[in-house]
Order: sequence, then C-alpha cells, then structure tokens
Amino acid sequence: MTNYDVIWSPVASLTYLDILEYLEENWPESVTENFIHRTETVINHISQNPYFYSYSKDVEIYKCVVVKQVSLYYHVENNKAELLIFWDNRQDPEKLFSSIIKL
Repeated sequence: MTNYDVIWSPVASLTYLDILEYLEENWPESVTENFIHRTETVINHISQNPYFYSYSKDVEIYKCVVVKQVSLYYHVENNKAELLIFWDNRQDPEKLFSSIIKL
C-alpha cells in the first residue's frame, strides 16, 4: 500500500501553532504533549488511509476529530493529502465553512 504525501497548508500550520500556543499558556504541559502526539497519530493515519475519516461531498473535504475540541480538515488529490485547517469545534460552524471556501 502506498502512503500518501501529507502537505501542510499555511492555514493548517498557523491554526495548529495557534492551538499549541493556547494549550501552552492555559493547560499543563501534559495536555500539550497529548495533543501533539494525537496529531502525529492522526496524520500518520491520514498518510496510510486518507479515505478513512468522514467526507463532505458539498465541499469535498475530510474531517478528522483530533481531540473532542479540535478537528482537522483536509483534502485528498493525486496521492496527496493536504491539511487545510485545525478547527476549534466550539467555534461557529458557519465561520468554518467560510474559512474553508477561502482556501
């Protein structure tokens, strides 16, 4: 089985770093480490089987819940999985849709 290349969009990188910064400022180090580990595990899964997570035909993207508060949205094309955005699930979903459309 061929692994897919995983590409981080600038928005995915920025939103990931924003979440890490928030965790480091407001939570114990173990919470930040758990989030990093969980993210690495999810990205590894995406690399091996990007079609595993839930798919939205409307916007042609996949959603993976990293932790219950944060989801990762990504797009798959030509043996590549592009990470689009890390999203705080407590935010307004309408903002998410408009953020994804801009990508």
